Amino acid sequence: MHARKFTRYPTDTSISFVIDSIIGEHQLYLNDAGCGGLCFNAHACIKPGTQLNISIPALAQSLNTTGKITWCQPKDNRQCQLGVEFEQQLPLSVIEKIALTH
Repeated sequence: MHARKFTRYPTDTSISFVIDSIIGEHQLYLNDAGCGGLCFNAHACIKPGTQLNISIPALAQSLNTTGKITWCQPKDNRQCQLGVEFEQQLPLSVIEKIALTH
């Protein structure tokens, strides 16, 4: 097991994301977020390496960023837990706001 580069903060803030290969916008809820990425549960697995456009509308100024799926793990309740790495690291102040919006 390896150590994380960034602290993760638990949150259940809603996110929206768009994948170029899948039609439509998808809205789900975060498990946690850190300066380098985030984790959420989805209704289906998404292949690692898939690019996402991510929006977090709960912030006063909606956050829009990009990232890629780095891992996907099936869960026992017909969902998959996904790890996303941001293309550009987010400031800690933004992550703290995300953690406080739940």
